[in-house]
Amino acid sequence: MIALHKNMLKNNKSGIYAITPTYIFKNELLDAVEATLESEIKLIQYRFKNDISFEERYETAKKIHSICNEKNVTLVINNDHRIAELIGCGLHIGQDVKDTCFLKEKKNISFIGLSCKDKLKQQEREDAKLFSYYSFGPMFESKTKINTSGPIDIAKISSEMHKEKLNIAIGGISEINLRLIKQSKFDMAAICDGIYNDPKKIKANCQKLVEIWNEN
Repeated sequence: MIALHKNMLKNNKSGIYAITPTYIFKNELLDAVEATLESEIKLIQYRFKNDISFEERYETAKKIHSICNEKNVTLVINNDHRIAELIGCGLHIGQDVKDTCFLKEKKNISFIGLSCKDKLKQQEREDAKLFSYYSFGPMFESKTKINTSGPIDIAKISSEMHKEKLNIAIGGISEINLRLIKQSKFDMAAICDGIYNDPKKIKANCQKLVEIWNEN
């Protein structure tokens, strides 16, 4: 398994990690991915509802992967190690996955990221070496990243996150609050609604977010 280290950011000027929404499918989703990758974004996650069949997920993932390869973009699959292994891309899992021994045998998965939510102790897991990045959130009120206790303490997370990992902020991030995420020393910002809230503005949204992230 190839680790995804911080030096990957040398080739990822955007700092933006696009997360596809679960409410668009098939050609509409592929069009959204194409529009996303017309910007400098170099990392995108395919997320889907659990009621979509494996066959549909896999076929869609293959098409997205093809688009990503054309644009030299890294693809991550959300919570389906079978697809990540078959395609040969990244995998994102939740902290509820306690036993990850089986993942060590998945030689075709490029890297694995872990959702920590607001649990800093997740960084101390016995399998910590398996993960290339940690995501923390929700940073703000979010339609897609729900936390019953509300948004996290950004300052606390920022001060205690392990700097040797790639640290990603997620949840409610938009052009309005993106500067705070950058100032809080996160390596990347994972964004869904802030990109896909209007299908006609996906490219423009991405370009604006990239522009903000790259401000001095």
